[in-house]
Amino acid sequence: MLYKQARSPYWRYDFVINGVRYSASTRTADKRAAAKIEADARLQAVTPNRSRPVITLDEAAALYAERAETLPSWLNAKRIIKVLLAGLGASTFMGDVTQRDLQLLVAKRRVGRANSSVNREIVIWRAIWRHADETRFDIGEMPAWGKLLLKVSDQPARTLSAAEETKLFAALRSDLHDFVAFALASGWRLSEVIRLTWRDVDMAQRTATTRIKGGDTIERPLGAAMLALIASQPRVCPQVFTFEAQATRSKHTTKDGRTRAARRKGERYPFSSNGWRKPWTAALAEAGIDAMRFHDLRHTRGTRILRATNNLPLTGKALGHRSLATTMRYAHVLNEDLRAGIDAADSVSPTIPTLPISEKQKA
Repeated sequence: MLYKQARSPYWRYDFVINGVRYSASTRTADKRAAAKIEADARLQAVTPNRSRPVITLDEAAALYAERAETLPSWLNAKRIIKVLLAGLGASTFMGDVTQRDLQLLVAKRRVGRANSSVNREIVIWRAIWRHADETRFDIGEMPAWGKLLLKVSDQPARTLSAAEETKLFAALRSDLHDFVAFALASGWRLSEVIRLTWRDVDMAQRTATTRIKGGDTIERPLGAAMLALIASQPRVCPQVFTFEAQATRSKHTTKDGRTRAARRKGERYPFSSNGWRKPWTAALAEAGIDAMRFHDLRHTRGTRILRATNNLPLTGKALGHRSLATTMRYAHVLNEDLRAGIDAADSVSPTIPTLPISEKQKA
């Protein structure tokens, strides 16, 4: 049974199994949470080999944060963790989460989102479960993560054409020009551009030190355009790239529990993980550019570097890839250029026929 002692805010459990009495404080004033702790204690009493301590989703998220909060992807991971806690309950024990619970949460997250976006959330959830398991907490049965991942069509990376680039910057809000231009000129990931600080930049050596995906720190060369963009930024905070507040607002808490800092119209502030999204989406719509993600600026830069150099290893190094296998997704660019070169060579030969390709052959 559950009860409270005088002058204690915490619930206690007290029960007897096989003649053995079990009595202890749950260390929580939440009766629902206390009931789960009691249920777990009863289970441990009848299965003494279950020696791992229980852990709530909130505790598991905090445990994962100790390892992941220094990674460049942490801003996005933090948002995903909030989604998980809101969807399943922060005080829920990991061992009580079923495959069906996760299936329902995935179904809810699919509404209005691309499958690839939901999959990125599932990957973070999986990392939290695995880290808690590796730290020897009771997670119950490990969810079948592969069954939760959604099918994503394997399509070539989207790139921005020169005409689309002109339209995009014409439609883009002026205070975002340099931010987007640097992302396009560098080919860096979004998180690397947002997190770039003045301390990371060595203008004399024309280099910048950044943390890339996976947590590695690398020194990266800065091209002339990148240096010019950095040099033109006002130094208003540790971050290099900032935006101009469009309206004054006071500090407040949103309906979903997020705290929004105060802002004054006309002053500049560092970008948050999603603060760029609305003006970016609006610019794409005004420019008539479809199916374009911010990450596609990186694909665009990688494609342009490869076309200019015909060098896959150099392109991979410029993009901060740790494996040439990752850069191989751009290999189709070389194939296209090679095919164009072959056709151009054929066109000047007096003996090689240059017949039109049938639709069947094209397929």
